[in-house]
Amino acid sequence: MSGVLDTSRQGGGTAAAAALSETFCALVHALKVGRLVCLLGLVVLVAIVGFLLLPASRKASAPRVVVLATWFSNGEQVVTFRPEPATAEITYADVVSASVDANAQPQTTRSFGHVFPVRSADETNSSLHYIALPVRTLRVPGRPPVAYTPGSYTVAYTPTESGCRVRTGVALQRKGIGDYARRLCRCWEQKSLAVLWMKSYQDPLFIVFDPLTSAMQGSR
Repeated sequence: MSGVLDTSRQGGGTAAAAALSETFCALVHALKVGRLVCLLGLVVLVAIVGFLLLPASRKASAPRVVVLATWFSNGEQVVTFRPEPATAEITYADVVSASVDANAQPQTTRSFGHVFPVRSADETNSSLHYIALPVRTLRVPGRPPVAYTPGSYTVAYTPTESGCRVRTGVALQRKGIGDYARRLCRCWEQKSLAVLWMKSYQDPLFIVFDPLTSAMQGSR
């Protein structure tokens, strides 16, 4: 009769849809597992190659700051310098008084993974700014552009006393098996191989130097 519903056809259609859905879910799961297995295999392969090819980590010597040039311009002291070794990175720069002990490390604080010195109450000169960096930066609206100078840094500040000196944080690049193991762990945590090619650095050593000197070496 035309008024009677064919429930057998409806049941068959529902079963087919359910089977198709299960098949799709199984396929998606298989793809996720396959990607995870491939990523794990690549990490293991890179780890084996790294352990075989990377040299053993060596104790690095204390970093230095080498002053390349210094001059006055528009009432500001300008200093161009570079870290030694060249693979080190300048992580911080400010101006301190001549009374600051250059042979002692300042108290530090950590914020968002970066280490900064704790400034004392009498350290009020915060006029230092970067003029040139060894990396390309985006221009900040309302501020003069920062030049790109491979291998060196240039800062400028307004001296408030005759004994003003520059303090920089110099971080040595991590190398060796230990650093590679840390990057492998981060690679696994972030599910990305990009971390393997990123440089990593130790906590900085803070070096105080006079702009007229040629080099200053840090001490712990």
